[in-house]
Amino acid sequence: MIAPHELKNKTFTRSVRGYTPQEVDEYFDFLIEKYTEAYKASSEWEQKYNSVQAKYAELSNEEESIRSAILKAQKLGEVIVENAKKEAKELKMLLKGECDAIVAEAKEKVQEEKENLTSLRKAAILFQDRLYEEYVRHISLIKEMNLSEMVNPDAVISGEELLKKAEEKVLKEADVPTESEEDPSSEPKENE
Repeated sequence: MIAPHELKNKTFTRSVRGYTPQEVDEYFDFLIEKYTEAYKASSEWEQKYNSVQAKYAELSNEEESIRSAILKAQKLGEVIVENAKKEAKELKMLLKGECDAIVAEAKEKVQEEKENLTSLRKAAILFQDRLYEEYVRHISLIKEMNLSEMVNPDAVISGEELLKKAEEKVLKEADVPTESEEDPSSEPKENE
């Protein structure tokens, strides 16, 4: 682009039959003024354009850095998510194993307690049956007692004797030796 001062310094040769020099000069001054304004605007636009280009180049470099950072962040995010999934899976398996062990132990204890309860119930039933048998036996012993001896005033038996007879009868039925049947050799000697 031609600078405005070059246009101003431009001279033309004069001829006889040409335009009126004063009109041409005035018009030429007007054109130079407009051209100068356009030249300044063009210069400003060129500076702005250069500034924008520099900024664009800077942003392009930053864009590349940002893209690179985004890609790295995405890869890192994928790695973190993958690691988190692995850790969650391992933790889930560990907790499942622990829970299964606790449940199995609880089931064992429940089973043991059921077996203990069953044993206790059997023992209670057995005890009840034995107690009932003892009561029946005692009742039959009471029925077998000779009450006529008690009622007969001539045959006076003390309560202790009656108790002793009942004891002997019970022990006899239970096959336990009475004091009179015990081995005299088992008694301690006084001289020893």
